[in-house]
Amino acid sequence: MTWRYSVGNTYEELSYAEALDVAQVMSEYGFGDVARQILRYTLRQLPARFTNWRAGERLVAGAAYVRLDRDLDYVDEQTPALRAVVGRLERELAASRTGLLPRERYSSDIADDVYSLHGQTLVWQGLLAMGRVWDATGRRQLATRAHTLALRLERGLRRAVVASSRRLSDGSLFVPAALLDRGAPFRRLTDSRAGSYWNLVVPYALASGFFPPHGPAADGMLRYLRLHGSRLLGLVRAGAYRLAGTEETSFSGTDQVYGLNVARFLADEDEPDQLVLSLYGTLAAALTPGTYVSGEAASVTPIAGARYRTMYLPPNNDGAAAFLETLRLTLVHETRGRRGEPLGLELAFATPRAWLAPGKTIVVHDAPTSFGRVGYSIARHGDAIAAVVTAPPSPALRLRLRLPPGESLASVTVAGRPVRFDRATATIDLSGRTGAFEVDAVVTAA
Repeated sequence: MTWRYSVGNTYEELSYAEALDVAQVMSEYGFGDVARQILRYTLRQLPARFTNWRAGERLVAGAAYVRLDRDLDYVDEQTPALRAVVGRLERELAASRTGLLPRERYSSDIADDVYSLHGQTLVWQGLLAMGRVWDATGRRQLATRAHTLALRLERGLRRAVVASSRRLSDGSLFVPAALLDRGAPFRRLTDSRAGSYWNLVVPYALASGFFPPHGPAADGMLRYLRLHGSRLLGLVRAGAYRLAGTEETSFSGTDQVYGLNVARFLADEDEPDQLVLSLYGTLAAALTPGTYVSGEAASVTPIAGARYRTMYLPPNNDGAAAFLETLRLTLVHETRGRRGEPLGLELAFATPRAWLAPGKTIVVHDAPTSFGRVGYSIARHGDAIAAVVTAPPSPALRLRLRLPPGESLASVTVAGRPVRFDRATATIDLSGRTGAFEVDAVVTAA
């Protein structure tokens, strides 16, 4: 399917940001050829279909591919066109009175012109990410241009977010998708079309890193998702307008295509139980049972008296990618700095607890990361856990052993030497260790 949103139906077309989400997931799983094809096609399409959201997503996905695949020929090939994108963004920001990029269409389904939170944050993220790529490949002048432009946009964005945000009485934080338009918070997101679409696009901003993980804004927005109907069984909620055949009447539905960026945000916020819920919720309710086939949306309540639930125009590339992204994040997660720079690796941070019951084994082979390929195996026999980790050099490396309820770690040794660990989370700090090494742990009743 490569860049195609679906096949064999009216969705057999390029859905721009969504295709680039797929490219990033393919890079993370080592399918660089698929990612490269999507990147090339979308870049050719960008001048005729230019929006800041698309430009930002294209910069983000291209940087992710280079970071994970180390394809320097691709940088040579694509830099001229991406330099033109940077130039266009520079001109737009230079003409701005708000410190933001200009208003543009909210989404393909909503024609309102807005200062989009999701589009602006993706440009910020993409400029910083490609700036690091250009700096690492000797294009220092272009890297400086991208970095300087990102910081200028960041100043305007932070002012706009502060001016537009509302802290609610329940302790949550609402940031509208349309900045500076003073959009009112939604009591329940699926009560309206506007709320449903907020729930689909704002995760792009949440996953960008613009709101630093564990900070007051990120925590407040996570609380807003939890308290205002954002999720059901770990899946992204939305009014099932297309399935219902009308945009005036919504039915209860899910749209896990957009769970991909929610999963990234949950991993950044270290919410392992919510990631596990999304993993199994996707298998149970967002994919056709017994398969990995998905439509864009799925109904929850019956529509028009139908006996069975239904989904909209399967198969869907992003539905499958959302499952793969959630699975990867349970196993391998990269931490980032305040401006997106890779900081370290978290291994097995959100695995389902049943996966480390006696007799169980978890294995990851050669997973691409910003630091190089990582792999590990964790095997449990009775009360003993034996892990073998093969890690590239990275500033920080941590392993978590999520045990079944009622159990905890009694001791941990690395290469035969006792090491400290966090008893509350069963997290072991392995920073400074590279290559292959062994981790042994003893389990006891909590």
